[in-house]
Amino acid sequence: MKSITEIVDEKGQWIFVIAVSGLSISQEIGEELTINKITFVSKDKLKRIRKRLNFPWTIKELKERFKDPTLLEESEVYAIGSFGGVGTEKEQEFLKFVKEELAILSLSQLGYGRRRSNAALHVSNGKRNGSLKYLAMNKTKLTSTRHFNRSGRFHTLELDKRWLSFHKKHFFFELLSLLKNSDSTIISDNWKLDIKNAAILAGQSQSSTELEHAFLWNVIAIETLLAKQGDSYSSALPLRVEAFIGWTTAWSLNNFSEKIVDIYKKRSAFVHAGRIDSINLDDLLFTDKILLNVLHNILKHINLFKTKDDLIMFSKKVEAEHTLGIVGKTRPKTTTYIDVCYIDQDFKSL
Repeated sequence: MKSITEIVDEKGQWIFVIAVSGLSISQEIGEELTINKITFVSKDKLKRIRKRLNFPWTIKELKERFKDPTLLEESEVYAIGSFGGVGTEKEQEFLKFVKEELAILSLSQLGYGRRRSNAALHVSNGKRNGSLKYLAMNKTKLTSTRHFNRSGRFHTLELDKRWLSFHKKHFFFELLSLLKNSDSTIISDNWKLDIKNAAILAGQSQSSTELEHAFLWNVIAIETLLAKQGDSYSSALPLRVEAFIGWTTAWSLNNFSEKIVDIYKKRSAFVHAGRIDSINLDDLLFTDKILLNVLHNILKHINLFKTKDDLIMFSKKVEAEHTLGIVGKTRPKTTTYIDVCYIDQDFKSL
């Protein structure tokens, strides 16, 4: 009998399966979703489509083979990928893709959910939730109490009819279509990679419970989409965001341009001096709003932005029209501003 090491060092066509936490896929959308390289399937549907997924054994045979009656039963959703090559190498490739595509799936919470009720999507038990236990004593009143609070994210992202309906109107399915399409004539490869990386960063931000990290991932995602090497970010970013949503009342009424400059200063202070004291939840929710609108308008008009240079030129034309005081013809009439309404509770905790 071959050892585990001998088996995983063999070449072949490998099918990898791993449990996913924080996610459910309803019958309303077919209990299955493919992002790019990875397919996410409910545990019930997995039993029905194992032939389509090219499993060489039935689920029952696999349980007997590993002497584990709970095999493929412990999670509501599983991630599945097929790769050809040496097992140990392809295992790492599979895990990399699963984590990236879970982050992209997490991005679908942007605009759809609220930070305080977001789900954290992870492979298996890659990041466990826990509890906070602390003792509080009031020496003035001579009272005391013990607190037991849950920590981490316990919510589940439910891919259901409501989720589907929301994203049919927004950018997420355009993002998936772009990532799956291998035709390099649609957009440049470098630009496609920038969009993918920005989506991963923004998705990681949506799942994060750490304010400073979530803020940083968001700002880097915005920079990845709108800036290029050599730009002065503090001046370029407000102009490029304004090209998309500067026509709205909210832009001037809420001082968006000044806020973007302030956000970049806080990002720089964090990265270069370790300053996190000035970053607050309002900053994070503001970057959510900018990302939502930038991603939506780029992906809904991807035919206009086949390269990042196209986007930069678009911004310059809109700026020139504004400077000259002429009626703008550059910005498409289908450009959209999506506002997000928050309640007081949204500003109290992540």
